[in-house]
Amino acid sequence: MGIFKKGEALGSETIPGRYKIRITTEDGAPLYWNKRGGIHIVDEDVARIFVTHFKPELFGVLPDGSLISPDPDRTRRIVKVEMERE
Repeated sequence: MGIFKKGEALGSETIPGRYKIRITTEDGAPLYWNKRGGIHIVDEDVARIFVTHFKPELFGVLPDGSLISPDPDRTRRIVKVEMERE
């Protein structure tokens, strides 16, 4: 008994893509999701879930692309998030 199906190809064709999350603010500025000091790169399935279920009212974005709770004095309002292939 194994975790892979018999005859299933293992290799680069089975590896999903990696994605950045592009954030668009209300003033039209594009930013990339920044986490721990760098652009956060995620697997395709994580990116799809994030973009599909993102609730912009719960987050604000700092000028460096970091996501935090909305703070009118520090953050910009987010209007859209999108996947962008790495």
